[in-house]
Order: sequence, then C-alpha cells, then structure tokens
Amino acid sequence: MQARKQVEEFLPYMPGVAKCERLLRELNFSWRLIESTAKMVCPVEAKAILPTMKTTREGFNSLEQQLITNLAQENITKSVQELHFKAQVIIDIVVRNLFERTADVGFLAMDDAIRAFILDEECDADTLVPRLQAYRDKYTVYDEILILDTQGEVLAHLDDTSEVEYSTDPLIAATLASDTYVESFHHSDLRPGQKRSLIYSRKITHPQDGSAIGVLCLCFPHEVEMAGVFGGLSKTADRSVMLMLDSAGHVISSSDEQHIPSGQKMQLALNGDYEIVTYAGRDYLAKTCAAQNYQGYGGPGWLGHVMIPCEAAFRQREQDALSAYDTPTLAGIMSHAKTFCPPLHEVSVSAEAINLALRRVVWNGKNMSAGQDNDLLRLKSILQEISQTGDETSRVFKDSIHDLYGTVISSGLQDAQFISRLMIDIMDRNLYERANDCRWWALTPDIRRLMASGSLAGSLSRDDAQAITRILEAINALYTAYTRLVVFDANGKIVAASDLHKDGLETVGQMMDATLVRKTLNLPGSQAYCVSEFEPSWLYAERPTYIYCAAIYHPEENRAVGGIGIVFDSEPEFRNILLSSLPARPGAFAAFADRSGRVISSTHAEYPPGSILNPSSAVLQEKNGVSAAQILVHDQQYTMLGHTASFGYREYKNSGDYQNDILGMVFVPIGEQTTASMQDESWNYQDERREPSVDAQEYATFLVDGDVFALPAAYVLEALDIQRMHSASTLKPLIAGVLDYRDNNGESSIFVPVVDMRNLLHPASREDGVLSEIIVVRQGKHTLGLQVGSLHDVLEFGSEQIDPPLDMFRNQTRFVCNLIKTGNHNRMIQVIDFDSVMRHVYEKKSAAEQEAISAEASLDE
Repeated sequence: MQARKQVEEFLPYMPGVAKCERLLRELNFSWRLIESTAKMVCPVEAKAILPTMKTTREGFNSLEQQLITNLAQENITKSVQELHFKAQVIIDIVVRNLFERTADVGFLAMDDAIRAFILDEECDADTLVPRLQAYRDKYTVYDEILILDTQGEVLAHLDDTSEVEYSTDPLIAATLASDTYVESFHHSDLRPGQKRSLIYSRKITHPQDGSAIGVLCLCFPHEVEMAGVFGGLSKTADRSVMLMLDSAGHVISSSDEQHIPSGQKMQLALNGDYEIVTYAGRDYLAKTCAAQNYQGYGGPGWLGHVMIPCEAAFRQREQDALSAYDTPTLAGIMSHAKTFCPPLHEVSVSAEAINLALRRVVWNGKNMSAGQDNDLLRLKSILQEISQTGDETSRVFKDSIHDLYGTVISSGLQDAQFISRLMIDIMDRNLYERANDCRWWALTPDIRRLMASGSLAGSLSRDDAQAITRILEAINALYTAYTRLVVFDANGKIVAASDLHKDGLETVGQMMDATLVRKTLNLPGSQAYCVSEFEPSWLYAERPTYIYCAAIYHPEENRAVGGIGIVFDSEPEFRNILLSSLPARPGAFAAFADRSGRVISSTHAEYPPGSILNPSSAVLQEKNGVSAAQILVHDQQYTMLGHTASFGYREYKNSGDYQNDILGMVFVPIGEQTTASMQDESWNYQDERREPSVDAQEYATFLVDGDVFALPAAYVLEALDIQRMHSASTLKPLIAGVLDYRDNNGESSIFVPVVDMRNLLHPASREDGVLSEIIVVRQGKHTLGLQVGSLHDVLEFGSEQIDPPLDMFRNQTRFVCNLIKTGNHNRMIQVIDFDSVMRHVYEKKSAAEQEAISAEASLDE
C-alpha cells in the first residue's frame, strides 16, 4: 500500500515511468482486442489458445504493477539517497571541523604569553597582537581572536575593522562559570557587524592559583566554511538547495541565498527517508540530518538540510550508466542482478517466463496451422498478431528493466563517488590541522627560550628538558591524534618527548632522521613546515606514518635552534576515517593510496599500509579534486569503484606549501567475473524472408547457441517446456533425458528420448546457455524430443531459397541437409537432416542396449 502511494505521489514527476505505464496500458488494451477478435473470427480453432492468452494478459497486468512500482521506488531511492548523503555530509563535515576548535580554545587559553599579558597591570595590546596574529596565520579558520578581562573589557583583538571595547554578552559569564569550553551561536556585541556569530570561549586562569583572570574568544566564520562545503557537493545543473539550519529550523547558511535566504524558517524533514515539504507554494523532496557524534562531540545542535523541487528531483538523471560498458562486461554485471536488485530480478524472470510460454503457444499454433487454409489460416493471422503484441510487450518490459538496472547501478556509482570525496575531504581537513599544530607549538615561548638557552650552553639541562617534556605532555593530552611529540636540537638529537600511549619506547637521546632534520632547519620561517614521506619510522614502532616538523627559532635571533616533530597516529586515525564512511555492503572496502598505488590505509586485510593497490593507471593519474566512479574487474569481481584525488583544504596543499597527492577509493563488489552472454536468441526474420514461390514449404525454426535451424513443419508435433523432461544421466551426453509423452490424440503415454541438440550440432561448443525448450518430432513409428535453446517461428520458404550445404563442409555437416537464404545476406538458416538425426540416435540407442545385454550376460556368468 505504501509503495503504491509513493507511485501515485511521484508518478507525475517521472516522465520516463509515466511513459512506460502508458505503453503497458495500451498493450493491455491490444491483448483484449486480440482476444475478442479470436473469439469472433475463429472460436473453435482459437479455443486451445484463449486460456493462455487470458493467463498471459493477466500475468503481464500483474507484473505491470510490480514494474511500475519498482521503477518509481528505485528513482525515489536514488534521489533520496543523494539528498540524505548531502544533508549528512553538510553537518558531519562541519562538526568534525568544529571539534578541532574545541581543542584549540582550550590550548590557547593556557598560553603563558596571554596570561602574562593579562596579569601585567600596564598591558599594551600592541605587545600581544603579533602573537595572536601568528596564531591566526597558522589556524586560518578564525577571523577574530579576542582577549577580555573578567568584567567584559576587551584587552586585545585582531579585527582592525571592529571597534569593540566592552562586551555584555552572556557568554562571558557562562565561560567564567565553566571549567571547559563554551560554544555560542547568536548575535554578539563582540562581532557587531554580524547577525549571528559562532564563538568558542574558554576561561583563562592564573598560572599559580587557578583563579579566573580573563576570557579567550575564537570566532569561526561559518559562512566561509559553508560556502566551501556547499561548493564541494554541488554538481553541474544541480537544482537542489543545501542548507545549514539551527535546531529550530532557521536557515544559518544557504547554497542559494536568493532563493532561500538566511533567517528563513524551514519545515524539517527528520522523520523517515524523506518528506514532502512546501516552500513558497512549491513542493520539495527534502531530508534533514542531525550530526553524528564525533569522539563525543555533537556540535552546536545544527542540522544539515537538502531539498529539491519535486518536478526536478527525477529529471536529473545522468546518461545510461550501463552504456559505457562492452557487451561481455554488461552481461557479467547483469548476471548478478538478483544480488543488487532482487525485486526487479523477480519481475524480469517472471516476465520472461510468461513470454516464453506465450511464444511456445504461438509457435505450436502456427505449426498446427502449417499448410492449412480457411479457419486455420485465419488463426494463423491471429497468432501473428499475438506474436507481435507479445514481442512488443516483452520489449517494453526489457527496456524498462534495463533502464531500472541502470538507475540502480547509477545510484551505487553515485554513492561510491560521494563517499570517496567525503573520505578525501575529511583526510585533507585532518592533515591541515596537523600542519597548523606543529608550526604553532614551535612558537611556544618557554620551548623557544629553553632551547635557545641549551644552544648557548651546548646542551639542554636536565631541568630544562623536563620542563619541555611537561609542556609536550600537556599538549599531547589535549591533541590525541599524535602518538608522541618530540623536540630535537640543531644536531637532530631528541631532547624531550611525550608518550601518549606509554608504549615504553625510549626516544630521548636518540637521533631523528637526518633528512627530515635538514629540511626542518632549512625552513624559511615560522610559517613553513615539512612532512616526512609516508614510510616506516622507529618513532612509530616501525609502522608507516607522517611526521610533521617545524623549526624552533631563537626568541631574539632569526635562527633555528632545533625543531619540533609531531608523530601522527596514522593507523587508527586514517582507519576511522575510512570505516566511518564505508557503505554497509558485503565485501565493500575503502583505501587511501598515493599516485603509485602504495596503500596508506585500508579496511581490507589484504591491503595493509605499504602494499600496492592499483585499480587502473587512469584512476591513479586522475586530476586533483576530480571525483568519478566506474565498474571494473577487481580481484576477479565486478566492482563499483568510486575515487577522488585529494584537493587540499584552504591553503593546505593549495599554496605551494606541500605536495602529497592521495587518492580516496571505495570498492563495492557486485559479483564474480563471469563469461555470461548477452546474446539474444529471439532473432526476428519477419522482414528478412523473401516472398516464397508456389512450391513453398513451411519450416519450424529454432535456435541453438545463436544459430537458427529449421525442420519441416510436417515432422513437428509440438513444443514443450523443459520442465516436462526427466533427467537420464546415464544416457548423456547425447540423450539429455526422457519425456513421458501423450499426444493430442489421446493415445497412451510413451517414453520419448530427448536429444541434446547442442551436443549433436556443436559437439565442441563451450557455451553454457540454457537449452530451455523441447520440440517433439515424429517420423513413422519413431517419436523423438529435441532439446533446443529457444523457439523462433514457423516460416515459409520456396525452393529457390534453399541450397545444399557447401561441398567443402559436407563431412562436418552430416546433420544439416540444406541452407536457407534469407533477406539478410549475412544470415542463413540451416535445415536439419531429420533422417540422419533419427538414424544416429537409434543406432546409438541400439548400441547402448546391446552393451547393456552383454554386461548383463557377463554378470550372469
């Protein structure tokens, strides 16, 4: 009931589905018309086929409802899947970003330079602004940093365009009363030119007694961030509108401010897969998503929301997702349709079964009326109409099902492509923070002072080394993405280190990698950083990782006195990014790899870091920022691959600071690679027959492995479904089984051997297509069944169209006595030498019987 309601609701917006429904209704009318005509024109002769016609019509009518419902639902699923993905990414990407802000404000609030500035009774803002400016130069996500005293007076800030001197914002009192960060989003007198501001604040405490001495505020320009998020999710000619909403549904940011401006109140779509919402008198398909907690952080309570006009939701179809693949690949993909689209596969199988039964009845009817006239001739005309209508009905089903398979595959490819982009986006944003961290921590005043002192003395004192260690441990406790932080001197010797996981590794006194030390000490200034190759390091228990480094400069001289190295905990961090994005599909896995295919991280046990994963050279050479998806064979499986080449975040990897291209790839298996064939055995010769002469003879035609064969219609009794045959494994390969057969004359049943015509005509064939029909033939006292691929037609051919086999092939064609020329010079029909087949089968049968008698005699002896 719900499915039918969806169809009725969305069918007006789905022109392709509506066209299919109209065609099927017209065909249903044609079936009724043919049925009525047969009853009036030749009621006696048509009596045998009328029940089948009714069953066929009703069967197709029932399948029509299933087909239309599935067509509509898959189109809905594809559109809703895209809406849901976008809405979830909008909020989750931002929440991950804001999570880093909660750590930043906590660490910067402990900065000794800021504390000293507040405690200085004659503090001059100009002395602190350069340090705040240095922080913003590293963490470019902030557009304003403010230092206030406990009464709300602004002691120092960065924004030259703002003249704020005092604040009564309630966030000040809330921050002073809190022992953690405070997240505020409202209009604030701290940012007088903005409607609403996102501010992270933290209490600044006295270094000795812990009493409150001030408030730190970091202002995050959410509009700039959202513009980047919307831009990354937009597609060409995209009609959807992406929004960030507050918990009450008010628009915070919009991808189309002219259409839906900030401040508008929107109807939420939190329930179910989607909802129909109305905005400005127009119906939209919409989805709203709340944030998924990230390491215990749920964000400011915002919501991702995406909506698209209903009339456009199902018109944004890409070109046929299956048209890009060659016939063997397409056949292999389609052989797994039952796996990736079970309901549609059932419709396809049922439609084919109905059509096969119909074709069998028509074929039998034509064969019955072969050589006849009067009423049987009129029946032949009726049968021709049935055949054409059946073919047309089958074609509509086939085309619609193909389109629907394309929609399902397209949806899967779209999903994989989006996921790969999400993985890369999160990775680039994550590593952006790492580049910021190492540069800022290298500016820590106490570390610079102590390292300068040690440089002058020739070595760092034990007390100074312990002081630096305590600083590193405090930082590492807040920033848990690192296994350890190390400080090394100008010779590359580690003088202090943190050890977050207490892994027992002795680092102090050990030497850093000489190449990395040289790069660090040669950096041009405090804005620069360097990164190791992704390779095994003793600092990471010989596992591969990145080590980010920045130079530590003398506080009074422009020279490096050492460096800081931060060891990224790559294994769990990258793996968590991949796992959190991975689709819930059996066998699916995701990976990060470099341009050479060397794996950085993977969710697949067979592709550990350092191994090689090379789907194709084209994928590995994709341009930065480009996302794509395709079907390929990977590990002997047809697989949907979504991939994106890294594109950086803000200035990270986009300003010449660092070159390190990474590809995010997600692999979704479809099924094992097969040798399935897409060959259509229902060849149509209606337009290829020549006009026969007066001595025309009718032939019953059928197909075996794509070749068309013929038998004189006079020999043929009828065609039966393969299900009527009983297996006879001891008689194979020539005899496939036996029939318990009773003909239409009501004679008693007899056992009839069934010949495997593939074995007879193509003994060396490796085809594995199903031989699904049995043609019962009779010559004299012998009755035989012929197992064939499919039935074709009953056709008339004159003597001028029939040629003998070519002499050079005569020995190889002992079961073919003639060749029939058709209107298409590239095709021919081979006439079965029925006498030869009969002799061959019954000679084999006699030999087998004699062998059985001999074997029985031996046993008696």
